[in-house]
Amino acid sequence: MQILTHQSQRLMLVSALVAVLFTVFPAVSVYQLAEFTQWVIERFDDQVIQLSTLALLACLAIALSPLGEKRLGQTTPEFGFLPWIIMLFTTGMGSGLIFWGVAEPVFHLANMPPVTQYGDSKDTALALTYFHWGVHAWSLYALAGLVMAWLAYEKQRPMRVSASFIGEHRPKWLSVVDLIAVLAILFGIAGVLANTMALVEQGVRHVFGLEGDLTAFRIVMTGLIGVLFTTSSALGLKKGIKRLSSFNLWLMVLLFVVVFLNVDGGAVLSRMGSSLLAYVQMMPEVSVGVIDGGRQWSQGWTVIYLVWWIAWTPFVGPFIARISRGRTIRQFLLCTVIIPTLASVVWFSGFAGAVFESAYLTEVVNAVNQDYTKGLFTFFSYLPWSDVLSVGALLLLLTFVISSADSAIYAAGMLTDDTRTSSKVSWSVIVVTMGMALAVFNDVDLNKQVAIAGAIPFTLVLLGQAVAALAEHWVPSYRRYILSAPDKA
Repeated sequence: MQILTHQSQRLMLVSALVAVLFTVFPAVSVYQLAEFTQWVIERFDDQVIQLSTLALLACLAIALSPLGEKRLGQTTPEFGFLPWIIMLFTTGMGSGLIFWGVAEPVFHLANMPPVTQYGDSKDTALALTYFHWGVHAWSLYALAGLVMAWLAYEKQRPMRVSASFIGEHRPKWLSVVDLIAVLAILFGIAGVLANTMALVEQGVRHVFGLEGDLTAFRIVMTGLIGVLFTTSSALGLKKGIKRLSSFNLWLMVLLFVVVFLNVDGGAVLSRMGSSLLAYVQMMPEVSVGVIDGGRQWSQGWTVIYLVWWIAWTPFVGPFIARISRGRTIRQFLLCTVIIPTLASVVWFSGFAGAVFESAYLTEVVNAVNQDYTKGLFTFFSYLPWSDVLSVGALLLLLTFVISSADSAIYAAGMLTDDTRTSSKVSWSVIVVTMGMALAVFNDVDLNKQVAIAGAIPFTLVLLGQAVAALAEHWVPSYRRYILSAPDKA
Protein backbone atom coordinates (compact mmCIF):
# COMPACT_ATOMS: atom_id res chain seq x y z
CA MET A 1 0.00 0.00 0.00
CA GLN A 2 1.45 3.33 -1.06
CA ILE A 3 1.05 6.37 1.16
CA LEU A 4 2.17 9.97 0.78
CA THR A 5 2.62 9.53 -2.96
CA HIS A 6 1.41 13.02 -3.82
CA GLN A 7 3.58 16.05 -3.09
CA SER A 8 0.71 17.77 -1.25
CA GLN A 9 0.45 14.82 1.16
CA ARG A 10 4.13 15.03 2.04
CA LEU A 11 3.99 18.79 2.50
CA MET A 12 0.86 18.45 4.60
CA LEU A 13 2.49 15.85 6.84
CA VAL A 14 5.43 18.14 7.62
CA SER A 15 3.08 21.07 8.23
CA ALA A 16 0.90 18.93 10.49
CA LEU A 17 3.95 17.97 12.55
CA VAL A 18 4.72 21.68 13.02
CA ALA A 19 1.14 22.28 14.14
CA VAL A 20 1.41 19.37 16.62
CA LEU A 21 4.58 20.87 18.10
CA PHE A 22 2.75 24.17 18.55
CA THR A 23 -0.13 22.43 20.30
CA VAL A 24 1.73 19.96 22.50
CA PHE A 25 4.69 22.18 23.42
CA PRO A 26 3.39 25.74 22.97
CA ALA A 27 5.58 27.41 25.57
CA VAL A 28 8.77 25.99 24.07
CA SER A 29 7.95 26.12 20.37
CA VAL A 30 6.34 29.56 20.26
CA TYR A 31 8.93 31.39 22.34
CA GLN A 32 11.90 29.65 20.72
CA LEU A 33 10.53 30.62 17.32
CA ALA A 34 10.12 34.23 18.47
CA GLU A 35 13.72 34.32 19.70
CA PHE A 36 14.94 33.02 16.34
CA THR A 37 13.03 35.65 14.36
CA GLN A 38 14.32 38.40 16.64
CA TRP A 39 17.89 37.20 16.10
CA VAL A 40 17.47 37.38 12.34
CA ILE A 41 15.80 40.81 12.47
CA GLU A 42 18.64 42.28 14.51
CA ARG A 43 21.25 41.11 12.01
CA PHE A 44 19.53 41.77 8.68
CA ASP A 45 17.41 44.83 9.38
CA ASP A 46 18.95 47.11 6.73
CA GLN A 47 18.86 44.38 4.11
CA VAL A 48 15.13 43.75 4.60
CA ILE A 49 14.31 47.43 4.05
CA GLN A 50 16.59 47.60 1.02
CA LEU A 51 14.97 44.48 -0.46
CA SER A 52 11.52 46.06 -0.29
CA THR A 53 12.87 49.24 -1.92
CA LEU A 54 14.43 47.20 -4.71
CA ALA A 55 11.06 45.49 -5.22
CA LEU A 56 9.41 48.91 -5.57
CA LEU A 57 12.01 50.12 -8.07
CA ALA A 58 11.73 46.87 -10.04
CA CYS A 59 7.93 47.18 -10.25
CA LEU A 60 8.18 50.77 -11.51
CA ALA A 61 10.92 49.92 -14.02
CA ILE A 62 9.04 46.93 -15.46
CA ALA A 63 5.70 48.78 -15.56
CA LEU A 64 7.18 51.75 -17.43
CA SER A 65 9.26 49.63 -19.82
CA PRO A 66 7.98 48.18 -23.12
CA LEU A 67 7.47 44.92 -21.24
CA GLY A 68 4.62 46.63 -19.40
CA GLU A 69 2.49 46.44 -22.55
CA LYS A 70 2.62 42.64 -22.50
CA ARG A 71 -0.64 40.94 -21.56
CA LEU A 72 -0.65 38.11 -19.02
CA GLY A 73 -2.29 35.44 -21.11
CA GLN A 74 -3.76 36.13 -24.50
CA THR A 75 -7.31 36.60 -23.27
CA THR A 76 -9.67 39.15 -21.80
CA PRO A 77 -9.67 39.61 -18.00
CA GLU A 78 -11.71 37.00 -16.15
CA PHE A 79 -12.91 39.54 -13.56
CA GLY A 80 -14.09 43.09 -13.99
CA PHE A 81 -11.82 45.90 -12.80
CA LEU A 82 -13.68 46.68 -9.55
CA PRO A 83 -14.08 43.02 -8.41
CA TRP A 84 -10.41 42.48 -9.26
CA ILE A 85 -9.26 45.44 -7.14
CA ILE A 86 -11.57 44.43 -4.30
CA MET A 87 -10.25 40.87 -4.15
CA LEU A 88 -6.56 41.77 -4.23
CA PHE A 89 -7.00 44.52 -1.62
CA THR A 90 -9.06 42.52 0.87
CA THR A 91 -6.72 39.55 0.52
CA GLY A 92 -3.50 41.53 0.86
CA MET A 93 -4.35 43.65 3.91
CA GLY A 94 -7.80 42.99 5.29
CA SER A 95 -8.11 42.64 9.04
CA GLY A 96 -4.83 44.41 9.71
CA LEU A 97 -6.37 47.75 8.75
CA ILE A 98 -9.07 47.27 11.38
CA PHE A 99 -6.60 46.18 14.02
CA TRP A 100 -4.05 48.96 13.44
CA GLY A 101 -6.27 51.70 11.96
CA VAL A 102 -6.16 53.70 15.19
CA ALA A 103 -3.49 51.95 17.22
CA GLU A 104 -0.42 52.30 15.01
CA PRO A 105 -0.47 56.01 14.11
CA VAL A 106 -1.44 56.90 17.69
CA PHE A 107 1.41 54.78 19.06
CA HIS A 108 3.91 56.42 16.68
CA LEU A 109 2.71 59.87 17.76
CA ALA A 110 3.25 59.01 21.41
CA ASN A 111 6.51 57.13 20.80
CA MET A 112 8.07 59.01 17.90
CA PRO A 113 11.39 57.63 16.59
CA PRO A 114 14.24 60.07 15.85
CA VAL A 115 13.15 60.62 12.26
CA THR A 116 13.08 63.95 10.44
CA GLN A 117 9.71 65.59 11.04
CA TYR A 118 7.69 66.20 7.90
CA GLY A 119 4.74 68.53 8.38
CA ASP A 120 3.94 68.29 12.08
CA SER A 121 4.32 65.31 14.40
CA LYS A 122 0.86 64.00 13.51
CA ASP A 123 1.68 64.04 9.79
CA THR A 124 4.92 62.23 10.55
CA ALA A 125 3.15 59.56 12.62
CA LEU A 126 0.72 58.90 9.79
CA ALA A 127 3.52 58.96 7.19
CA LEU A 128 5.40 56.27 9.13
CA THR A 129 2.25 54.17 9.12
CA TYR A 130 1.79 54.67 5.36
CA PHE A 131 5.39 53.54 4.89
CA HIS A 132 4.58 50.25 6.60
CA TRP A 133 1.34 49.69 4.67
CA GLY A 134 2.06 51.43 1.37
CA VAL A 135 4.00 50.99 -1.84
CA HIS A 136 6.85 48.96 -0.34
CA ALA A 137 4.48 46.28 1.00
CA TRP A 138 2.43 46.13 -2.17
CA SER A 139 5.51 46.02 -4.38
CA LEU A 140 6.53 42.79 -2.66
CA TYR A 141 3.10 41.35 -3.41
CA ALA A 142 3.10 42.66 -6.97
CA LEU A 143 6.54 41.31 -7.81
CA ALA A 144 5.74 37.87 -6.37
CA GLY A 145 2.43 37.83 -8.24
CA LEU A 146 4.01 38.92 -11.52
CA VAL A 147 6.56 36.10 -11.43
CA MET A 148 3.81 33.54 -10.82
CA ALA A 149 1.50 35.01 -13.47
CA TRP A 150 4.27 35.21 -16.08
CA LEU A 151 5.30 31.60 -15.58
CA ALA A 152 1.73 30.31 -15.48
CA TYR A 153 0.29 32.23 -18.44
CA GLU A 154 3.33 32.69 -20.67
CA LYS A 155 5.36 29.56 -19.91
CA GLN A 156 2.44 27.24 -19.09
CA ARG A 157 4.01 26.09 -15.85
CA PRO A 158 2.14 25.01 -12.74
CA MET A 159 1.32 27.81 -10.32
CA ARG A 160 3.83 26.71 -7.71
CA VAL A 161 6.75 28.60 -6.25
CA SER A 162 9.12 25.88 -7.39
CA ALA A 163 8.00 26.49 -11.00
CA SER A 164 10.44 29.40 -11.09
CA PHE A 165 13.33 26.94 -10.97
CA ILE A 166 12.14 23.97 -13.03
CA GLY A 167 13.31 23.02 -16.47
CA GLU A 168 13.13 19.87 -18.53
CA HIS A 169 13.17 17.83 -15.35
CA ARG A 170 11.93 18.69 -11.90
CA PRO A 171 14.49 17.79 -9.20
CA LYS A 172 12.94 16.26 -6.11
CA TRP A 173 14.70 18.76 -3.86
CA LEU A 174 12.47 21.51 -5.24
CA SER A 175 9.70 20.18 -3.00
CA VAL A 176 11.60 21.95 -0.21
CA VAL A 177 10.91 25.27 -1.94
CA ASP A 178 7.17 24.61 -1.96
CA LEU A 179 7.34 23.49 1.68
CA ILE A 180 9.03 26.78 2.66
CA ALA A 181 6.27 28.69 0.86
CA VAL A 182 3.50 26.70 2.54
CA LEU A 183 5.04 27.11 5.99
CA ALA A 184 5.31 30.86 5.42
CA ILE A 185 1.58 30.89 4.64
CA LEU A 186 0.69 28.86 7.72
CA PHE A 187 2.76 30.96 10.13
CA GLY A 188 1.55 34.22 8.60
CA ILE A 189 -2.14 33.36 8.75
CA ALA A 190 -1.87 31.81 12.21
CA GLY A 191 -0.37 35.03 13.55
CA VAL A 192 -3.09 37.15 11.96
CA LEU A 193 -5.78 34.81 13.27
CA ALA A 194 -4.42 35.10 16.81
CA ASN A 195 -4.20 38.90 16.61
CA THR A 196 -7.75 39.02 15.31
CA MET A 197 -8.97 37.02 18.28
CA ALA A 198 -7.18 39.44 20.62
CA LEU A 199 -9.05 42.40 19.11
CA VAL A 200 -12.35 40.48 19.04
CA GLU A 201 -11.95 39.72 22.73
CA GLN A 202 -11.34 43.40 23.49
CA GLY A 203 -14.40 44.37 21.46
CA VAL A 204 -16.59 41.85 23.26
CA ARG A 205 -15.35 43.14 26.60
CA HIS A 206 -16.14 46.72 25.51
CA VAL A 207 -19.63 46.02 24.16
CA PHE A 208 -20.84 43.52 26.76
CA GLY A 209 -18.80 44.60 29.77
CA LEU A 210 -17.26 41.18 30.33
CA GLU A 211 -14.46 40.63 32.82
CA GLY A 212 -12.22 37.72 33.73
CA ASP A 213 -10.28 35.23 31.64
CA LEU A 214 -11.61 34.74 28.09
CA THR A 215 -9.07 32.19 26.87
CA ALA A 216 -11.79 29.63 26.16
CA PHE A 217 -13.70 32.26 24.17
CA ARG A 218 -10.65 32.97 21.98
CA ILE A 219 -10.09 29.27 21.31
CA VAL A 220 -13.74 28.60 20.43
CA MET A 221 -13.90 31.67 18.18
CA THR A 222 -10.73 30.54 16.40
CA GLY A 223 -12.38 27.21 15.66
CA LEU A 224 -15.57 28.89 14.46
CA ILE A 225 -13.65 31.19 12.13
CA GLY A 226 -11.87 28.12 10.80
CA VAL A 227 -15.18 26.52 9.86
CA LEU A 228 -16.29 29.69 8.08
CA PHE A 229 -13.14 30.27 6.03
CA THR A 230 -12.97 26.58 5.12
CA THR A 231 -16.54 26.78 3.82
CA SER A 232 -15.79 29.93 1.83
CA SER A 233 -12.66 28.41 0.30
CA ALA A 234 -14.51 25.20 -0.58
CA LEU A 235 -17.13 27.23 -2.47
CA GLY A 236 -14.39 28.38 -4.84
CA LEU A 237 -13.14 31.66 -6.25
CA LYS A 238 -16.34 33.07 -7.74
CA LYS A 239 -18.93 31.86 -5.25
CA GLY A 240 -17.00 32.19 -2.00
CA ILE A 241 -13.99 34.49 -2.14
CA LYS A 242 -15.34 37.02 -4.66
CA ARG A 243 -18.65 37.51 -2.83
CA LEU A 244 -17.03 37.73 0.59
CA SER A 245 -14.47 40.24 -0.68
CA SER A 246 -17.23 42.45 -2.07
CA PHE A 247 -19.13 42.25 1.21
CA ASN A 248 -15.97 43.24 3.09
CA LEU A 249 -15.39 46.30 0.94
CA TRP A 250 -18.91 47.68 1.19
CA LEU A 251 -19.02 47.08 4.95
CA MET A 252 -15.67 48.83 5.21
CA VAL A 253 -16.96 51.79 3.21
CA LEU A 254 -20.10 51.96 5.36
CA LEU A 255 -18.09 51.93 8.59
CA PHE A 256 -15.77 54.63 7.26
CA VAL A 257 -18.66 56.86 6.15
CA VAL A 258 -20.42 56.56 9.53
CA VAL A 259 -17.21 57.52 11.34
CA PHE A 260 -16.46 60.35 8.89
CA LEU A 261 -19.91 61.88 9.39
CA ASN A 262 -19.43 61.96 13.14
CA VAL A 263 -15.99 63.62 13.25
CA ASP A 264 -14.52 66.83 11.87
CA GLY A 265 -14.55 65.86 8.20
CA GLY A 266 -12.78 68.98 6.99
CA ALA A 267 -9.91 68.47 9.42
CA VAL A 268 -9.65 64.81 8.43
CA LEU A 269 -9.41 65.66 4.73
CA SER A 270 -6.79 68.31 5.45
CA ARG A 271 -4.80 65.83 7.54
CA MET A 272 -5.11 63.26 4.75
CA GLY A 273 -3.50 65.61 2.24
CA SER A 274 -0.71 66.86 4.52
CA SER A 275 0.18 63.38 5.76
CA LEU A 276 0.28 61.99 2.23
CA LEU A 277 2.72 64.75 1.29
CA ALA A 278 4.79 63.92 4.37
CA TYR A 279 4.84 60.27 3.27
CA VAL A 280 6.26 61.17 -0.13
CA GLN A 281 8.85 63.47 1.43
CA MET A 282 9.86 60.88 4.04
CA MET A 283 10.25 57.97 1.65
CA PRO A 284 13.88 58.57 0.57
CA GLU A 285 15.01 58.77 4.19
CA VAL A 286 13.37 55.57 5.43
CA SER A 287 13.80 53.41 2.31
CA VAL A 288 17.54 52.74 2.55
CA GLY A 289 17.90 51.34 6.05
CA VAL A 290 16.95 51.66 9.69
CA ILE A 291 16.41 55.12 11.16
CA ASP A 292 19.62 56.69 12.49
CA GLY A 293 19.47 56.53 16.26
CA GLY A 294 16.25 54.52 16.09
CA ARG A 295 17.46 51.03 15.20
CA GLN A 296 15.41 49.30 17.87
CA TRP A 297 12.26 51.14 16.78
CA SER A 298 12.87 50.25 13.13
CA GLN A 299 13.44 46.61 14.01
CA GLY A 300 10.29 46.45 16.12
CA TRP A 301 8.07 48.11 13.54
CA THR A 302 9.40 48.60 10.01
CA VAL A 303 11.43 45.42 9.67
CA ILE A 304 8.81 43.19 11.27
CA TYR A 305 6.14 44.65 9.00
CA LEU A 306 8.16 44.16 5.84
CA VAL A 307 9.06 40.59 6.75
CA TRP A 308 5.38 40.00 7.56
CA TRP A 309 4.45 41.09 4.05
CA ILE A 310 7.06 38.67 2.71
CA ALA A 311 5.38 35.96 4.80
CA TRP A 312 2.17 36.68 2.95
CA THR A 313 3.65 36.75 -0.57
CA PRO A 314 3.49 32.94 -1.02
CA PHE A 315 -0.31 33.14 -0.99
CA VAL A 316 -1.08 36.73 -1.97
CA GLY A 317 1.26 36.48 -4.97
CA PRO A 318 -0.27 33.31 -6.47
CA PHE A 319 -3.76 34.51 -5.59
CA ILE A 320 -3.48 37.85 -7.39
CA ALA A 321 -1.75 36.04 -10.25
CA ARG A 322 -4.74 33.71 -10.48
CA ILE A 323 -7.27 36.57 -10.64
CA SER A 324 -5.19 38.76 -12.98
CA ARG A 325 -5.15 36.73 -16.18
CA GLY A 326 -5.77 39.02 -19.14
CA ARG A 327 -4.34 42.16 -17.48
CA THR A 328 -1.37 43.94 -18.97
CA ILE A 329 1.79 43.87 -16.87
CA ARG A 330 1.64 47.67 -16.56
CA GLN A 331 -1.91 47.63 -15.25
CA PHE A 332 -1.16 44.68 -12.99
CA LEU A 333 1.84 46.34 -11.35
CA LEU A 334 0.66 49.94 -11.11
CA CYS A 335 -2.83 49.10 -9.88
CA THR A 336 -1.58 46.52 -7.40
CA VAL A 337 0.95 48.94 -5.92
CA ILE A 338 -0.85 52.29 -6.05
CA ILE A 339 -4.59 51.72 -5.52
CA PRO A 340 -4.40 49.69 -2.27
CA THR A 341 -1.80 52.16 -0.96
CA LEU A 342 -4.18 55.08 -1.51
CA ALA A 343 -7.00 53.11 0.11
CA SER A 344 -4.80 52.52 3.16
CA VAL A 345 -3.99 56.25 3.31
CA VAL A 346 -7.70 57.06 3.32
CA TRP A 347 -8.42 54.50 6.03
CA PHE A 348 -5.65 55.48 8.43
CA SER A 349 -6.22 59.20 8.01
CA GLY A 350 -9.98 58.69 8.45
CA PHE A 351 -9.60 56.87 11.75
CA ALA A 352 -6.31 57.91 13.36
CA GLY A 353 -6.51 61.31 11.64
CA ALA A 354 -9.90 61.85 13.26
CA VAL A 355 -8.42 60.97 16.65
CA PHE A 356 -5.56 63.43 16.06
CA GLU A 357 -8.03 66.26 15.47
CA SER A 358 -10.23 65.41 18.48
CA ALA A 359 -10.43 66.53 22.10
CA TYR A 360 -10.00 62.94 23.33
CA LEU A 361 -6.58 62.28 21.80
CA THR A 362 -4.93 61.90 25.21
CA GLU A 363 -7.43 59.25 26.28
CA VAL A 364 -6.85 57.21 23.11
CA VAL A 365 -3.07 57.53 23.45
CA ASN A 366 -3.25 56.21 27.02
CA ALA A 367 -5.42 53.29 25.88
CA VAL A 368 -3.05 52.35 23.04
CA ASN A 369 0.01 52.58 25.28
CA GLN A 370 -1.74 50.21 27.67
CA ASP A 371 -2.92 47.73 25.02
CA TYR A 372 -2.97 48.04 21.22
CA THR A 373 -6.40 46.43 21.09
CA LYS A 374 -8.03 49.16 23.20
CA GLY A 375 -7.37 52.06 20.80
CA LEU A 376 -10.18 51.42 18.31
CA PHE A 377 -12.89 50.86 20.90
CA THR A 378 -11.77 53.80 23.04
CA PHE A 379 -12.12 55.97 19.91
CA PHE A 380 -15.61 54.59 19.24
CA SER A 381 -16.66 55.25 22.84
CA TYR A 382 -16.54 59.01 22.12
CA LEU A 383 -18.74 58.74 19.01
CA PRO A 384 -22.53 58.37 18.67
CA TRP A 385 -23.73 54.77 18.29
CA SER A 386 -20.56 53.52 19.97
CA ASP A 387 -21.79 49.95 20.42
CA VAL A 388 -23.13 49.77 16.85
CA LEU A 389 -19.76 50.92 15.51
CA SER A 390 -17.97 48.39 17.71
CA VAL A 391 -20.16 45.52 16.52
CA GLY A 392 -19.70 46.65 12.91
CA ALA A 393 -15.92 46.72 13.37
CA LEU A 394 -15.97 43.24 14.93
CA LEU A 395 -18.03 41.89 12.05
CA LEU A 396 -15.68 43.49 9.52
CA LEU A 397 -12.66 42.17 11.37
CA LEU A 398 -14.03 38.63 11.27
CA THR A 399 -15.07 38.74 7.61
CA PHE A 400 -11.71 40.21 6.64
CA VAL A 401 -9.75 37.47 8.38
CA ILE A 402 -12.06 34.88 6.82
CA SER A 403 -11.38 36.41 3.40
CA SER A 404 -7.61 36.38 3.91
CA ALA A 405 -7.58 32.88 5.37
CA ASP A 406 -9.72 31.31 2.65
CA SER A 407 -7.51 32.94 0.02
CA ALA A 408 -4.49 31.46 1.81
CA ILE A 409 -6.07 28.00 1.84
CA TYR A 410 -6.94 28.38 -1.85
CA ALA A 411 -3.32 29.38 -2.58
CA ALA A 412 -1.95 26.47 -0.53
CA GLY A 413 -3.95 24.17 -2.77
CA MET A 414 -2.47 25.77 -5.88
CA LEU A 415 1.08 25.63 -4.51
CA THR A 416 0.76 21.93 -3.72
CA ASP A 417 -1.19 21.14 -6.90
CA ASP A 418 -4.07 19.75 -4.87
CA THR A 419 -7.29 21.78 -4.83
CA ARG A 420 -9.59 19.05 -3.55
CA THR A 421 -12.00 20.01 -0.80
CA SER A 422 -10.45 17.42 1.53
CA SER A 423 -7.07 19.09 1.04
CA LYS A 424 -8.52 22.53 1.86
CA VAL A 425 -10.09 21.14 5.02
CA SER A 426 -6.76 19.64 6.08
CA TRP A 427 -4.90 22.91 5.56
CA SER A 428 -7.60 24.73 7.50
CA VAL A 429 -7.27 22.35 10.44
CA ILE A 430 -3.52 22.96 10.54
CA VAL A 431 -3.94 26.76 10.47
CA VAL A 432 -6.63 26.70 13.15
CA THR A 433 -4.55 24.44 15.38
CA MET A 434 -1.59 26.85 15.21
CA GLY A 435 -3.94 29.81 15.76
CA MET A 436 -5.40 28.18 18.87
CA ALA A 437 -1.92 27.65 20.32
CA LEU A 438 -1.15 31.35 19.87
CA ALA A 439 -4.57 32.36 21.20
CA VAL A 440 -3.65 30.79 24.53
CA PHE A 441 -0.85 33.35 25.01
CA ASN A 442 -2.86 36.32 23.68
CA ASP A 443 0.31 38.36 23.07
CA VAL A 444 0.11 40.71 20.06
CA ASP A 445 3.87 41.25 19.80
CA LEU A 446 4.52 37.52 20.12
CA ASN A 447 1.98 36.82 17.38
CA LYS A 448 3.84 39.22 15.10
CA GLN A 449 7.12 37.43 15.76
CA VAL A 450 5.64 34.01 15.01
CA ALA A 451 3.82 35.28 11.92
CA ILE A 452 7.09 36.29 10.28
CA ALA A 453 8.99 33.10 11.15
CA GLY A 454 8.09 31.40 7.89
CA ALA A 455 9.09 34.47 5.89
CA ILE A 456 12.73 34.33 6.93
CA PRO A 457 13.70 31.36 4.73
CA PHE A 458 11.15 32.38 2.09
CA THR A 459 12.95 35.70 1.61
CA LEU A 460 15.77 33.79 -0.08
CA VAL A 461 13.24 31.94 -2.24
CA LEU A 462 11.62 35.23 -3.28
CA LEU A 463 15.00 36.62 -4.31
CA GLY A 464 15.72 33.43 -6.24
CA GLN A 465 12.38 33.67 -8.05
CA ALA A 466 13.08 37.22 -9.19
CA VAL A 467 16.61 36.41 -10.36
CA ALA A 468 15.47 33.26 -12.18
CA ALA A 469 12.65 35.12 -13.96
CA LEU A 470 14.97 37.93 -15.08
CA ALA A 471 17.64 35.48 -16.20
CA GLU A 472 15.16 33.43 -18.17
CA HIS A 473 13.87 36.51 -19.97
CA TRP A 474 17.14 38.27 -20.70
CA VAL A 475 19.88 35.60 -20.66
CA PRO A 476 19.42 33.22 -23.63
CA SER A 477 22.08 30.78 -22.47
CA TYR A 478 20.36 30.42 -19.09
CA ARG A 479 17.04 29.87 -20.82
CA ARG A 480 18.44 27.16 -23.09
CA TYR A 481 20.53 25.37 -20.50
CA ILE A 482 18.41 25.55 -17.35
CA LEU A 483 14.87 26.01 -18.60
CA SER A 484 14.87 24.16 -21.88
CA ALA A 485 11.26 22.97 -21.54
CA PRO A 486 8.36 23.78 -19.23
CA ASP A 487 7.31 21.37 -16.53
CA LYS A 488 3.70 20.36 -16.97
CA ALA A 489 3.56 17.92 -14.09
